[in-house]
Amino acid sequence: MIKKNLVYASSLLLMLLVASCSSDGGGDDPIIDTENPTINCQASINVSISATENEAKVDYTTPVAQDNISASVVQTSGLPSGAMYSIGTTTNTFQAKDAAGNTATCSFDVIVTRDAPSSNNPYFVGNDPTPTGKKWTKIDNMSDDFDGTAFDDNKWHRNPSTDGFNWIGRAPGLFESDNVTVSDGNLNITVEKFAAPKTVNNIEFTHGGAIVRSKEVAKYGQYYECRMKANKTIMSSTFWIAFKQNCNTGPVRKLELDIQECVGRVHDGTANWAADWANSYHSNAWRHQRDCDTEVNESMQSPAKTVMTEKNNSRFFVYGCWWKSPTEILFYLDGEYTHSITPPTDFDLEGHITMAIETYDWNPVDEAGSIFATGSFDDLTTKYDWIRTWKLDNI
Repeated sequence: MIKKNLVYASSLLLMLLVASCSSDGGGDDPIIDTENPTINCQASINVSISATENEAKVDYTTPVAQDNISASVVQTSGLPSGAMYSIGTTTNTFQAKDAAGNTATCSFDVIVTRDAPSSNNPYFVGNDPTPTGKKWTKIDNMSDDFDGTAFDDNKWHRNPSTDGFNWIGRAPGLFESDNVTVSDGNLNITVEKFAAPKTVNNIEFTHGGAIVRSKEVAKYGQYYECRMKANKTIMSSTFWIAFKQNCNTGPVRKLELDIQECVGRVHDGTANWAADWANSYHSNAWRHQRDCDTEVNESMQSPAKTVMTEKNNSRFFVYGCWWKSPTEILFYLDGEYTHSITPPTDFDLEGHITMAIETYDWNPVDEAGSIFATGSFDDLTTKYDWIRTWKLDNI
């Protein structure tokens, strides 16, 4: 430190001598240092970690400043070398500053990404809830990676007239099977605005969506997950389990297990309670009221959600649900536990995995709905990279 101070003092003395010798008329005006230092940062750093990790240790060399006299360097944002970096992009910024107050800055990014989840196990990050002595086995008839270009009619219904529910959609959105395709490794459900309204069962429909259901039945004790990216419209993007109900043949209870139900966009006309539905992981367990269900006088629900900092349509998210028992349901986002539900009634019936892209009266089509005419295929499409269902077996 003493040596550096001597060097700095000598430099200042030299500047004063030069100013004294070169000034016109022998004045005492000092030379003012107006030259900025220079500093150069390295290129961005990309780090890939396993699908079950949350962060990575990142080392780098702190940039050095160059100056006509001398300059110091401080980090003004980001994390130091050797720190643990979380998933996502962290920007490291450094500032060089000399004694006269001249500055310069540079930045570089540290980008940490996870590897894709394994297709051999459910996606869990951190605490693995798998019971001791058990293992997860994939149920092929309710799992699909959507490779190739052909929709698998052996596993899924896409025509509402054949799936046993006979639900054609909620006006103004009509379910149409030709809006369902498979391409680029995804199941695609694309929304549309009709060139002219369509009337079905004396109901007028102006927009098209679609519904896809599993042919195999879903049961409690199993784990359900999908990797989904929502569309960007007022219409929904969903992953849930639907249960059939019949007042004559049973079951009398009408249940519904929503794993993820969101919309692509909200607006001024959206109901207040749904203001965050474009950036939330929203789940619910319903017992709907039916005339023959004399045990309840009104529909009952047990909602739960995790509000996200990202839009549901910004990227693919992995939504997971462990329907652990008739009285306990656990939910996971990108492999991490987020929330739980205790259903309003025992969830002990069999249902069907369902992906419905529909309209809602509480998030109606608005005047800014021109995206239906101008949006790209990606804007108008809910994409499912994969759907996987698992059961527990003994090791």
